[in-house]
Amino acid sequence: MELIERAPRMSTDRMYCPSTDEIIFAPGYDEIFDNAEAYIAMWDADLMGEPTINNESLETAWKKFYNEDLNEKRQAHDYIWDDFRDFLRNYDNPEWMVYECDFYGMACGPTTTTLVFVVKADTIIEEDPDYNAEEAEQELNNMTEEELTDKVLSSQINAMFGGMDKEK
Repeated sequence: MELIERAPRMSTDRMYCPSTDEIIFAPGYDEIFDNAEAYIAMWDADLMGEPTINNESLETAWKKFYNEDLNEKRQAHDYIWDDFRDFLRNYDNPEWMVYECDFYGMACGPTTTTLVFVVKADTIIEEDPDYNAEEAEQELNNMTEEELTDKVLSSQINAMFGGMDKEK
């Protein structure tokens, strides 16, 4: 599968599949829409052994790879990120693609969360057409510093660590 690296902005970008007319994530979504037909699987880089996989053949291949092929490396605490990426690149399904998304934020300092999505091949990451920069700027200008801090932290925490069962 093709692997594309992106750094979507949680405040403005969405993951959208035109063929199914589904949004997987977007500004204002508290959770990722993992029941979408276009959503095949997702891995959190910090929890690689606990992916969400909605396809039986991919799940079977993943379990074999993770439990057999990576077993020694995991036990030795070797770095396995490149092996993981190779597994996805070499998985043969031309109807799917992989997005490796780095989400940047600020908590008690800079944070990065990497989520890896397997989705239908026509899925795109784009600026959400419902995003209105002027409205967003006006809303921010009207907030107190405390309200702004609460809003930013809340949206980042929800986007990065929220549940995974929200409908669109």
